[in-house]
Amino acid sequence: MTVMSEHPQTLPLLPLRNGRVLFPGLVLRMQIKTTSGTRAAALMEQIGERHSRERAGSGPGVLVACVPVTAENAEDPEKPATTGKADRANSRQQKEPKEKKDQKDIGLGDFGADPAELFGYGVAARIVSFRRLQQSAREKLVYLVALEGVHRIRIDKALRADPVLNVAVTVFVEKEIRSSEMTTLSNALRTAGLELTELLSQLQLPAQALAHLKQTIADAPTHLLADLLASMIDLSQEEKLDLLACVDTVKRVTRVVELVIRQIQVLKISQKIQTTVENNLGKQQREFILRQQLEAIKKELGESDSGSGNSESDPDLAALKSKLDSLQLPEDAAKIVSRELGRMARMPTQMPEHQVIRSYLEWMSEMPWNIRTGSDDIDIEKARMQLDADHYGMDGVKKRILEYLAVGKLKRDLKGPILCLLGPPGVGKTSLGKSIATALGRKFHRISLGGVRDEAEIRGHRRTYIGALPGLIVQGLKKCGSNDPVILLDEIDKLTRDNRGDPSAALLEVLDPEQNSTFTDHYLNVSFDLSKVLFIATANDADTISAPLLDRMEVIQLPSYTFPEKLEIARSHLVPKQLKAHGLDVLQTHKINITDQALQKIATEYTRESGVRGLDRCIAAVSRHLAVAYSRAGERFALDGFNGNVDARRVEEILGAPRFRSTEEIRELGVGVVAGLAWTPTGDGGVLVIEAVKVPSGSTDAHRRSNLVLTGKLGDVIKESAQLGVTWMRANSGRFGIDTDVLDGGDIHIHFPDGATPKDGPRYISSVVFTCTQVNRSAGITIVVALVSLFTNRPVRKFVAMTGEMTLRGRVQPVGGIKEKILAAHRSGIQRVILPSKNRKDAAEIPEEVRKTIELCFVDRIEEVLEFAFDENVFCVQPFGGGVYEAKL
Repeated sequence: MTVMSEHPQTLPLLPLRNGRVLFPGLVLRMQIKTTSGTRAAALMEQIGERHSRERAGSGPGVLVACVPVTAENAEDPEKPATTGKADRANSRQQKEPKEKKDQKDIGLGDFGADPAELFGYGVAARIVSFRRLQQSAREKLVYLVALEGVHRIRIDKALRADPVLNVAVTVFVEKEIRSSEMTTLSNALRTAGLELTELLSQLQLPAQALAHLKQTIADAPTHLLADLLASMIDLSQEEKLDLLACVDTVKRVTRVVELVIRQIQVLKISQKIQTTVENNLGKQQREFILRQQLEAIKKELGESDSGSGNSESDPDLAALKSKLDSLQLPEDAAKIVSRELGRMARMPTQMPEHQVIRSYLEWMSEMPWNIRTGSDDIDIEKARMQLDADHYGMDGVKKRILEYLAVGKLKRDLKGPILCLLGPPGVGKTSLGKSIATALGRKFHRISLGGVRDEAEIRGHRRTYIGALPGLIVQGLKKCGSNDPVILLDEIDKLTRDNRGDPSAALLEVLDPEQNSTFTDHYLNVSFDLSKVLFIATANDADTISAPLLDRMEVIQLPSYTFPEKLEIARSHLVPKQLKAHGLDVLQTHKINITDQALQKIATEYTRESGVRGLDRCIAAVSRHLAVAYSRAGERFALDGFNGNVDARRVEEILGAPRFRSTEEIRELGVGVVAGLAWTPTGDGGVLVIEAVKVPSGSTDAHRRSNLVLTGKLGDVIKESAQLGVTWMRANSGRFGIDTDVLDGGDIHIHFPDGATPKDGPRYISSVVFTCTQVNRSAGITIVVALVSLFTNRPVRKFVAMTGEMTLRGRVQPVGGIKEKILAAHRSGIQRVILPSKNRKDAAEIPEEVRKTIELCFVDRIEEVLEFAFDENVFCVQPFGGGVYEAKL
């Protein structure tokens, strides 16, 4: 590096602001703004004229000193502007008074600069292009100038001259250095430059520009190539100024090689990260990034529509956030809510995930985490009065419910066994749940489980599914708005299952008092305390409930209603309800009166059910008939002829002929016909008539045995009972004075006229806690009595029905459903019922008014059954050994 004395030593100053740095060999295009009529404008005009003359004469061109303006010195004018190599003492000694300094830059435009703000080094630049643009507003002149760096310069002194600031400079002219060290550095620099070009080629730059760059790297001198590569890479302002001030070629080339290699490593890492990110980005992530970029562009253009999930622009979202902040959420729920709020705030509203998160947060805000409506101070007397007001009878059921509530009052909570109300349809299971909720002052919610087959209906769907919702339990809690409602799980015995799971298994956690305090719904994904909820289940048949689920519940059996109970219920509840429903309760001059005889006729001859739903429908039909009659009388102005009294005779006029046979049909059953008692899967009892006849076979074979024919849509168990009865009859035919040829002389046909509904019988309950022994058969003794009646040609007594199974040796076995069967016999007018002795304890559950009208006969053997079933002795040979006789086949 040598000093070139031929060049001018004084150059006009052009400050470079905004971090711009010009290196030798490079071209910088910039706009220079001045004001019309100022010194700077005159200077630009002179430069333009001189540039035109020298370009025409092929002169060296106009030179200016391009010196960067440093930010540090701009803040502290007293700080030296050089890096320690330039002497700024002269410029500081030539400071003007404050009044002149305030006026020194007036009219200079972009040429104005404080010498204290100038960097100590710059570039002597040649103006290679000069063009004046159209005059802008307020007499502003704009010039487009292209400057080409020629040599590095050092600022020696700032000279005040007119019209602009001039500087005295030292010019450094670089020459090619030929040495082994420089050759090595040159090769390293060119290799790094080519590698940088290859990386830049992946940015889809024009092929022509890349080819020109490669040619330049191969042919350019080393010192110029170093300045070129330094301008191509990302450098800080300090690094650029250091390279500008470095006049030692070897040091500068070494430093540029280091910086280029650093830039290459940065580009490689960035490309690797970019490739990894692009591979991992899904469709929604890419859409999110594009929307973020679009939002940024709109914001720069002043067109932002506030599309992000910002609560300040969405009042509903702000209200949701405020509601969530006011809730006292559990710790795990609070963490999840805080996380989801943050995600939604960073997410545009157009994304589908935004609405999913918002729906989730709305569910979380509406859950009754700490809201209670009931009180631990339970009024037992009030609960008793409420149950009595809503339900007639059911003393045993009411007693158990009051015991349950009393224990809860003493414990200050109702955490205990789950009650399951088991009984036939229409006996008031659902209304009992409502009465309990009213007595406790709690909200009531009913969940129908009939036909539910998906486990997600109980636990909820996971949020990954489209249209996901919480389960029925959580939905019920939200609807009630409290965490201690009374939830009725209706028809729990009608749950089904498929390949999507078993809902009864999901209910195990819900109905377990030891587990439901941490119940987790799949949608909410946080635990919710269900221990304060009072669950009550209803069912018609305990056989269809899974054993683990049944074990978690305390079963309370609801009996069928007796006729006196139905009459009282109709008088106190059903008639007032239907009169009000049909607008007949407001009649002032024509009171409606349905007599007890009419209600009794409806209950006995038009309905045969355990509950009162059919009775309610019949009363509704009578009310509709009265409403039509009253309306027609009013239209004809003949209200005086309206008759509001309904007696037994008028019931038949309104409802038509009775639907069920009277007791006269059971009174004269005939030979081979016996009335049995059966239990239906709905939990109801019924009278089952069994008919037996002997049919000639038409065969001449003397050794042919008779065939047994069974009809009536029977279950396999009753078929076995029929086969057992025929075998016992054949083995004991001699005791009845019947020749075996008579038994084998034809086929035996046993028919069940009412067998369209399966009546195998319920399982026999051998203990209070439903530890059940499977005794589904109940028609064995009835079949034997029918066969004895057939072959002895003697009819059974009038109004006699029986139930029970027998062994091959004649022992009578217990059966289930005793209470329902006796109530069915009571409804049908039966006066004597024959029962197994082992079912004697079940008779205690029979209402007293029923026991007064029916004679209960308990037997241990079939011989005792025959004695109670027939008016006279049917045996020709008495049993041996004091009444114990065993047949020998």
